[in-house]
Amino acid sequence: MSEKSTILVLDDDPSLRHMLQVLLEQDGHAVVAAGDVQSALAQCKVQIPDLMVVDLMLPIEDGEMFLREFRRRWRQEDVPVILLSASSARTDIARRLGVEASLPKPFFAEDLRELVSRLVAERASVAMS
Repeated sequence: MSEKSTILVLDDDPSLRHMLQVLLEQDGHAVVAAGDVQSALAQCKVQIPDLMVVDLMLPIEDGEMFLREFRRRWRQEDVPVILLSASSARTDIARRLGVEASLPKPFFAEDLRELVSRLVAERASVAMS
């Protein structure tokens, strides 16, 4: 990958958010982290990410609300999303939201890395065609 992909990480848990940021930066990505929906939306005003890792369960406004608002504001249906959740309904929710992938909480770092790598590569190949 010659150009860095920008990844938005939205998670209310500061330690998990930091771990995700470090992990993804080690793989060469630029990471923008947010702990709540409004901060994530503000980050998207500055730059639309190439991929988003979104926690479903957030206080006040949840990950589903963020995705709906992001898509409404920027009409960006092609930004891949990895949904994180401890919910047993995670897969059904992801399907309903049109989300490309989901991971259970807790997850294995390698599973996240593989998903991110695949989704970034797929998006890059679509952009080139």
